[in-house]
Amino acid sequence: MVLLVNKIGIRAHDLGKFNIKGLSEEVKNNNFEGVQLVFKKALSEQIDFSDVSNLKENFEPEIFMLGAYFNPIHPDKKVVTDGILNFKNHLNIAGELNAKFVGSETGSLMGSPWGYMPENHTQESLDIVTEIFKDLTDHAEKQNAYIALEGAWAHVASTPKRVLEMVETINSPHLKVTVDLYNFLNIENYVNRMDIFQESLDLLSEHIVIFHLKDFIVENGKLKQVGLGQGLMDYPKIINLIKEYNPNAYLIFEGVVGEDIKTSFELINNLINGGRN
Repeated sequence: MVLLVNKIGIRAHDLGKFNIKGLSEEVKNNNFEGVQLVFKKALSEQIDFSDVSNLKENFEPEIFMLGAYFNPIHPDKKVVTDGILNFKNHLNIAGELNAKFVGSETGSLMGSPWGYMPENHTQESLDIVTEIFKDLTDHAEKQNAYIALEGAWAHVASTPKRVLEMVETINSPHLKVTVDLYNFLNIENYVNRMDIFQESLDLLSEHIVIFHLKDFIVENGKLKQVGLGQGLMDYPKIINLIKEYNPNAYLIFEGVVGEDIKTSFELINNLINGGRN
């Protein structure tokens, strides 16, 4: 029997911006096994998509996800076209870097920032985004790469059910799911956060490969991120559910910075495995 243990990682640019070797050391010094890597935000040196040998040779932690986030329903079509091309470029190099997934959210008709608009939640918007991700998934299949699709309340795939609809429509083993519970929340539904998390697991568990870990408080009528264990999220219960439903999924801290990184790691590491280093 193989014992599966969730690996813990962090969004690399939450540690800061470094050269390749410097980032590698920073990740290891903070005891993370891997990262979610957005080149432009985390690396001080430019990545040449035609030759990633320097990154491959000098970056030691696992790359759980290459972040190629773009807005697939941006009203400026050039922004969409550029985003698709950039995403495909990331899929092209994922295998060489042994990057497990290339990830994006599902966007907003607002453009920038990706805020809530009622039109985001229409069937027409979901169909448009699904068609774009079908094309990206076809490309992923050719490259033997994998996509991690992430929903968010303000975006087109606003609920676990809408994420599932996209996944079932595209129907490919190369399209997987990132669950970010905080992203599904707003000031009106946050009290139901554990019900929403359970729904995510019930509907999507066979497709989930990554969980983004965040915590929050309510301040001035808005949700505000804080370090893990400092807010309203019930992490003992959340981690127990993850271990039950998806014991091989990657756990990635997102938006956890500064002194909160150490305390957040200690909390999650102890919950996962009693302090394995």
